[in-house]
Formats: sequence, structure tokens, C-alpha cells
Amino acid sequence: MDAITKNTIVVGGGISGLTVAWKLKRAGIDVALLESNSQVGGCMRTEHRDGFLLEKGPFNVIVRDPAFEELLEDFSDKLSVVQASSEARSRFIYRQGRLMAVPSNPIALARTPMLSLRAKCRLLMGLLASRRPTSEEWSIQDFAVRRLGGEVSETLVSAFIAGIIAGDISKLSLNACFPSIADFDRHARSPIGYGISKALGRKGQKHKRRWRGLVSIDGGLGAIAEAIGASLGNDLHTHCHVGSIDRKPGGFTLSGDMGNGRAQTFHCSRLVMASPVAAAGRLLEPLTHKAVEEMRSIESASLTVVNMAFRAEDVEHPMRGFGFLVPSNEPDFPLMGMLWADSAFPHHGREGHRLVRLFMGGSRTPDINSMSDDNLLEIARSPLRDLLGIKGEPTLTDICPYPGAIPQYHFGHREKVERIKAAVAAVPGLHLAGNYLGGVSINDCVRVGKEVAESLINEECPAVTPQPQGAGEHIDSSRGFAHANSK
Repeated sequence: MDAITKNTIVVGGGISGLTVAWKLKRAGIDVALLESNSQVGGCMRTEHRDGFLLEKGPFNVIVRDPAFEELLEDFSDKLSVVQASSEARSRFIYRQGRLMAVPSNPIALARTPMLSLRAKCRLLMGLLASRRPTSEEWSIQDFAVRRLGGEVSETLVSAFIAGIIAGDISKLSLNACFPSIADFDRHARSPIGYGISKALGRKGQKHKRRWRGLVSIDGGLGAIAEAIGASLGNDLHTHCHVGSIDRKPGGFTLSGDMGNGRAQTFHCSRLVMASPVAAAGRLLEPLTHKAVEEMRSIESASLTVVNMAFRAEDVEHPMRGFGFLVPSNEPDFPLMGMLWADSAFPHHGREGHRLVRLFMGGSRTPDINSMSDDNLLEIARSPLRDLLGIKGEPTLTDICPYPGAIPQYHFGHREKVERIKAAVAAVPGLHLAGNYLGGVSINDCVRVGKEVAESLINEECPAVTPQPQGAGEHIDSSRGFAHANSK
């Protein structure tokens, strides 16, 4: 099979790689995207089965970054954004064998049995004024205990972080995971005062978000990946397992296995590695040992998502709300959380049934990948009988394991990323994208992907400093690739 030559090749078809490839293609750059699976999206996949919409990875998203908002607008003719139902505002925490509503206002906070009176008083004092950090880097747990108290840290903060990063708050760096919160923590004594000042500062700003709160897509979040993949046309190569990458004069040569014994060689002058950190490290070993050493030191948490459907008459609990999360001080409960899928997004469900989504693993159950499907289903179902009164057998089950899916931003992560970038910069033409660089959320991955694409576009058509009048013809660089990429 003849070699395929491209200006730029992107390896990895998750949302990071898709964003890079789409931005480059729209700017007129000859690009190819190589994905080892049969479909793009990485963890962001959706399946329609038996009248249900099953999210196999991320369940919902908050449109908070302009880059992601721009991406949705780019594909607005193909994607229909769906707002979460009003019931999704109700959230619960598993506590001492029952579900307790997360307080949404001061009165509810005063009445909740979730926290002791002492913890409520400590929380109020911390919101009015609390100590700033005394070190250069500190954990999410340190922040939460110092600002909100130990009980709130163990009960509420640990549960929320489990739902976002699936990690241990005593090891996760606040600076790396939530830099904006770390900035506040570093400079302000009063969280309430800081919030008021920020709100006043935003007053009158022109940009208003088109979508607020939790959203999904009519066809599921996987529809975003499918739409971007379809826009790439023949420049998308699925079932392409990249076995090796060699540095050649003027670029790179990639050896791909297309399945059924078919080999394919790719040549490019510029290469973007958008694979998960472990896979990227294996392929980059011959190119930059320094970067790979740092990449190998990044720990990742494994996660398993289980979708289950039951007949409505077999479920006693009303399950009105978004679902529940489990704090770290409930070590005997086997789940990290459970979402009531058809309550938050009715279009996910099917009449006469209830659809739930459970997730297990993370720092709580690090050996989740070694468990059999039967064992996982038993673990998933065991707490539901007493907690939600679910009787009868599920009418649908779907198990989605994700080994090493979520990089853990432990202490020193930001410095580690800077060392990785410095080592990669020493290899001309090599670039990185992925959820281990600038955030694990969909918003963060899209933002990083856009930044990488824009840097590559600017390499093709760099900004030109106008020459003095009469020295020569002025070049209008806005008509180049950068202009084509702007909105």
C-alpha cells in the first residue's frame, strides 16, 4: 500500500485530537487523524440500544469555556443541545446508609442532618474569613479543611471530587486541578467577599453564554465526536494502530496496522500526539526519552461505568434528581456514585423504565480492572436493593471499563507538564494534546486542542510585522490560515 503523506498527522481520536484535526482542516492544512478504534471519541461515546440512550463515558457537560462553545456553534447544524431537566438541580450524598439532599440554600444547610452543628458553624466561619495557604503548593484536602472544615472536606468535597477526577483529595494538587480556585485561595481571606467582588466585576460584560448549566446533546455526547469525525471525511483513518514512529529528515514516518494484515505507512512534517498519556509515552520513547520519563510518572485512575435499566414498577424510590455521590468517609460502600439518567435527561430513557448509571473505581477501588463482569454487576446491584428498593432483574446492562482513563494531577503535576513540554519542544515538529496537560474535562481538552491547532496554523502563516511605508508591499496576514480559523 502506497505511503500517505500529509503536512500534519494527529494520532488519537479523542476530543483533544478531534479538535486539533478539525481546526487544522478548516484552516486549509493537509491533515490526517489516526484512531486505533472503530470509532472516534475516546471515552466520549454514546450507544442507542433498545430505546435507551447510553452514555458510555462522560454523562453531561457544562459549557464554561469559549473554545467549547465555539465548537458547538461550528456544528450547530448537526448538533442539538439539550438542557438538563429542572429535577437535575437536586443532588444527593450517600451518608450513613441513606441519601441526603445537598443543601442548595442557607435554610437547607441549617436543617440538613448531613453535617453536625459544629461542622455547620465551622463552614459559616470559613466562608466569612479563613486562612490563606502557607506553602507553594497544597492539596485539595488542605484547602477544604482550612477553608471549610474537616467534616465538610470528608463529606462533601471528597464526594464532588470523586465525581470529577475519581481521585484522593489528599494527593491532588489544587494548583493543578483548579488553578482559578487556587488563585482565589492564595489572595483572598473571605470566600464570600471574593465571590461578591468577582460578581460585581463581571457585571456589564458583553459576552453571555448561550447555554447555561448542565447540557447534553440530543444524540448523546458521542454525537459531538461523530460530527467532527464526519467532517474529516477521508482524512480520518479508524482501525489504525500506530506501531512505531521514526524521526526522518524533515519530519516523521509512522507505521500503522490497519487490521487484516494490512500495513500502512504515513509521512508528515508535523506530528500531534493526542493519545492517552501511557500510549503516547510508548510511541514517543525513540523520539524524546526525557519527556517519556516524565509522562510515565503521571498516575492515572481507572473507571468502570455501568448502565442499567429496570422496569419502573420494580423501582420503589422516585429517583427525582441528578443522582448521588459517595464521600471518602463511607469506605464500605462500593460505588463512587450513581446518576439517575432519565431524570436528568428524559431523552435518555424509555417509557415504563428507569435508567441508571453507576461508576466504580478511581482511588477507592484501584483494582477495578481485574474484576469479572459478573462480579462488577453484583457489586453494582447489591446496594441498590436496600437503598433504592429496586426489585427484579435489570432489563438492560452495559459495562464500560476505562483502564487508566483519568490522569491524577498530584503534587508537582504542573512542573512535570512544563518539563514534558520543554523536552518535546526540542523535537522539531512534535506537539502534544490530551487530558494530562491542561485539565481532564471536555472543556479543557477542547481548549488545549484549539491552542495546539492555532500554534500550528500560525507556523504555516506567521504574523508579519508591517514594513515601513515604501519599503515593500504590505502583506495582509489576516487572509491566511489564521483568518480562516477565526470566528
